[in-house]
Amino acid sequence: MTTLEHEVGSLTARIGTVETELRAMRSDIREIRDTLVGVKGGWKIVMFALTLATGFGALAGQYLPLIGRGKI
Repeated sequence: MTTLEHEVGSLTARIGTVETELRAMRSDIREIRDTLVGVKGGWKIVMFALTLATGFGALAGQYLPLIGRGKI
């Protein structure tokens, strides 16, 4: 076996390894994408809930001291 044949065989084996790793990466990326697509609307609900909580907190901060003093 010549050096050239040995190098070609070695490179063929390495390409096989790279192709296997690329398939695994493609699968992982697909899982990440599917997860992000599934969460797409969820963050809007969380932001809406946080907005409501912040609004009620601000109102309570403004009016609770007045209620406690008997002015309302």
